[in-house]
Amino acid sequence: MKVAVFGSYDWSDYMDLARNITLLIQESHKVGHSNIVFVHGGKNGAENMVTEYIGKTEKFLRQKGFKIKESLFRGRAKLQDVHIIESGIDYAIVFSTGDRRTISAKKLLEAYQVPFMMVEKA
Repeated sequence: MKVAVFGSYDWSDYMDLARNITLLIQESHKVGHSNIVFVHGGKNGAENMVTEYIGKTEKFLRQKGFKIKESLFRGRAKLQDVHIIESGIDYAIVFSTGDRRTISAKKLLEAYQVPFMMVEKA
């Protein structure tokens, strides 16, 4: 399963991110997905936190039967989100503080009919 992560540059709640990613992994496992690749652009905020999360939990998750990987998608900033979506993602999670970037990502996901979860902080 290929999961895109989009996030606000100013997202700062690591614990909320970790909780939501863990829930996503658990729910994916229930429907037969033990191999998950998180795809993102490596931007500041939530996207960098995914790298930290995987680094901290990868060994533990592997022991539980999960294969969790990360794929950084580098490209022109203006089209990066489109390229990530067009790379064949199955699902997305958006960590938003109401900024333009994540609102744009949400609109793109809707346009491409990709299922996603929106995690919002004021």
